[in-house]
Amino acid sequence: MNRFSSPRALVLRIGLVATLLILALVGLLVREDRARAGGQEVRLAMEAVDPRSLLSGHYAALQLTEALPPGQDCPPDLEAHYGGDESWVALSPTPEGNHRVTGAGASRQAALRHGPLAVRGDASCRQAFAAPPRVPKDGAVPEDDRVRETFVTLDVGVDRFYADQDEAVALEESLREAGQPGGPAAFAIVSIGQDGRARLKGVEVDGTRADLNWF
Repeated sequence: MNRFSSPRALVLRIGLVATLLILALVGLLVREDRARAGGQEVRLAMEAVDPRSLLSGHYAALQLTEALPPGQDCPPDLEAHYGGDESWVALSPTPEGNHRVTGAGASRQAALRHGPLAVRGDASCRQAFAAPPRVPKDGAVPEDDRVRETFVTLDVGVDRFYADQDEAVALEESLREAGQPGGPAAFAIVSIGQDGRARLKGVEVDGTRADLNWF
């Protein structure tokens, strides 16, 4: 047995590797925290998910879905770039102070044709009618004058808000209320970095904000 394979040397080597891994992890968290703090902050509408799967451990599940104004069409180019290796989504500010999906592209510059801010990710759009068509009593041809509802779901890798158990449970209850008709508005507070990545900063429900804190 040489001095490099002795039990003491082995313990020292394991300790050194563990220390390097811890330092690398701390460095990664610091870099991500700086990128989060230095990015452009936006508010993105959230929709409550299935309450049975909303709370998992010490995080609450988030879904970035927004109902567009009645009759509004889907934003352009979403389907063409959904799931692509290089997909960007355009965001535009609204008078209410949040941001909304307004298009997509295969590059940052392509997406910026649809809005002043671009983020890496995908967006999908679905449309449905609020009610079945009316059938006229006189036997005439029915006119489909139903209001069309449009929903846009944004996927930028922001789908969980980690918190202690009490805070996660409280957030779950608030999001359930937000999912009810006439319920409070819910938003994800997201930082869009220079690299185009979205990083979660916090959530806001009915005007009350809870920030993500790694330290």
